[in-house]
Amino acid sequence: MGLFDKFKKKTIDDYAEEGNSLFNQGKLDEAIDIWVQGLKTLPEPLNAQSEAVWFQTSIGDAYFLQEKYDKAYEWIFEAKSNLSGDGYSNPFVMMRLGQSALEIGKTEEAREYLLRAYMFEGEDIFSEEDEKYLNCIRDLINQG
Repeated sequence: MGLFDKFKKKTIDDYAEEGNSLFNQGKLDEAIDIWVQGLKTLPEPLNAQSEAVWFQTSIGDAYFLQEKYDKAYEWIFEAKSNLSGDGYSNPFVMMRLGQSALEIGKTEEAREYLLRAYMFEGEDIFSEEDEKYLNCIRDLINQG
């Protein structure tokens, strides 16, 4: 480390990469902390920053994997609501939001988001997920 490296300001990418590294090591709480720090570096309003979608989705995903579905839902809902549109049209955001909604008992909302994920990506997006999520919308898929 050079003399001035400790004074170098972290970039958004630095926060993202550091969080990803921790996430991949299974250090989900630490990854969440880093991503929250990264989110705080973005200008307000956050819901107009496309970068916020990535951080919010990543934080929500980490909470989902920890089975903290209420927190996952809150973070991913924020990502979905971003004015840039990057969240609302993102199949992964729709899937995780639907999964989180289902886990906290918001079944009709879950079906809407899971169906959106399916419409964007087809069954492939559910290939590594519990089959209950795809089964939740099977009747809607089979209507067509």
